[in-house]
Amino acid sequence: MSRVKSKDTSIEIKLGKALWSAGLRYRKNYKKLFGTPDFVLVKYKIAIFCDSSFWHGYRNMTTKIHSFKSNKEFWTKKIETNIRRDKEVDIELQRLGWTVFRFWDFQIDNHIEIEKCVTKVLRTTMA
Repeated sequence: MSRVKSKDTSIEIKLGKALWSAGLRYRKNYKKLFGTPDFVLVKYKIAIFCDSSFWHGYRNMTTKIHSFKSNKEFWTKKIETNIRRDKEVDIELQRLGWTVFRFWDFQIDNHIEIEKCVTKVLRTTMA
């Protein structure tokens, strides 16, 4: 756990470079906003999160059979708590008038998918 980074992860760096090259200027790890989004476009009220499939439970991974070697209960509970917290953060930010994007690691790692992510954000800035 001590090696798990909360900021400047590889997926954050990749998405940040893609957003920047598309001309989008952002704030990183914006602590003034509930949930501390990875990227924030204040002008457009857009909050962006880069989520790991495992830690944030892509397709509710906690219901799938995992081969946890130890502490299965602990890890299952941890991932379920992350999923619940992500939903609470999304609801609160939307209540405050923010548009929330959550992009998965496999989307960011894929060249074609990351372009789709950036396009979604760009479309929202033009709306």
